[in-house]
Amino acid sequence: MSLLNWIFDIYQHHKLDQARDEAQQLRQEISQIRDGGGSAPGVERAIGELALAVKTLRRVMVEKGVCSESEFQARLREVDLEDGVADGQAPLS
Repeated sequence: MSLLNWIFDIYQHHKLDQARDEAQQLRQEISQIRDGGGSAPGVERAIGELALAVKTLRRVMVEKGVCSESEFQARLREVDLEDGVADGQAPLS
C-alpha cells in the first residue's frame, strides 16, 4: 500500500468514526425528546430554522401576490381548526 493510500485510508476511518459518533448523539437526542426528558440540544435551533422558513415563505407569498395577508390569516385559522382545537399549533403527526 502506498503512503498516499495509507493516509487516505486513515482519513476515511476518521470520517466514519465521526459519522458514527454524530449518529449516536442524534439517537440519544431523539430518545430524550420521545421520552419527554426535556429539550435536547439542537431542538430549539431546529424550531428557529423552521420558524424562519415559514416567515420567509409567508412574506414571499404576500409580496408576489400569491395571496393577501388576510387570505393567509384566514387559511391559517382554517388549518389550525383541522385538529378541532384553535390553539395556534398543528399536531406533529
